[in-house]
Amino acid sequence: MSSAARRPDGTVRALPAPDPDDHPVSPFLTAPWTSVTARIAELGSPRHYARGEHVYTQGQLSSRFHLVVSGRVRIYLHRPDGSERSLAYAEPGATLGEAACVDGRPRHLASVCTLPSEIVSVTRDALLTAARDEPELLLEITRRIAYKQRVMQLHVLIEGLPARERIILLLGHLVEAYGEIALDEVARLSIRPAVDELGLLVGLTRVTTSRELSRLVAEGLLEKEGRGFVVRDLPDLRRRVHAVLA
Repeated sequence: MSSAARRPDGTVRALPAPDPDDHPVSPFLTAPWTSVTARIAELGSPRHYARGEHVYTQGQLSSRFHLVVSGRVRIYLHRPDGSERSLAYAEPGATLGEAACVDGRPRHLASVCTLPSEIVSVTRDALLTAARDEPELLLEITRRIAYKQRVMQLHVLIEGLPARERIILLLGHLVEAYGEIALDEVARLSIRPAVDELGLLVGLTRVTTSRELSRLVAEGLLEKEGRGFVVRDLPDLRRRVHAVLA
């Protein structure tokens, strides 16, 4: 069954009900703007964030969670040695900070906007009040928290892989989230992440990430376009991703 959903800009989109089996678990958090998402947006107040501005910091106490309306947010862990590990990127329709909002404990991650962003903040009280008549709101937030647990499991899997396989898996996720695919053979990424940003997602240094990407370019799987990449052989990439996960 499909449902009509109104975006904050007033436009209406007809969308199918989300199916958790449609896409593999990915650190790139994308979500359709469904009627439930629109209802969540109505519960809070929007705010504009500049690029580089934090939505929340690690260790912060808060009774709010956040819904990305536009822009992009990086979710990361700040380690005791001063290094960082990126865990996810939240795109429009995705939410962040739900767990700390629900359990009242300090936030274990931080989040920062990588693009100018509009974000709606929703309080725990507003969610619980609305959920008395609309229990599907709580179900949706629970589903999103559960999905992020699966993303954490993905990172545990990645930690046990060689550098080459980490990059292959990352490319697969990038294509699923941002690939502009032509004839099911070639995929051009609609974003141009820096090499060090890619490395932070899979626990590799900039040097190692650059080396592995260069090897894939030499093999003909990838082609560089400035800071961006084009996957020249999408079926081959999919075979390689399948081999990593097999």
